[in-house]
Amino acid sequence: MPSMTRTIAPSNGLFKDMEDDDNRRGPERDETDAFHQLVCRLVADGDARAAKAGRRARRTLAQMRRAAR
Repeated sequence: MPSMTRTIAPSNGLFKDMEDDDNRRGPERDETDAFHQLVCRLVADGDARAAKAGRRARRTLAQMRRAAR
């Protein structure tokens, strides 16, 4: 006669499983939006400081290499 019981694999717990699922999904939209806004503010601040000093911020790798020589 077949048994009515079933064995369940051990789990890390409900909260750990939820955290693992969240980590698999990657960064959420609001996190990336906040990061993008921060970077935009830093770029604008850097551009303003460079302009105040009479310079332009370097934007390309080639420009940075030329300045390093």
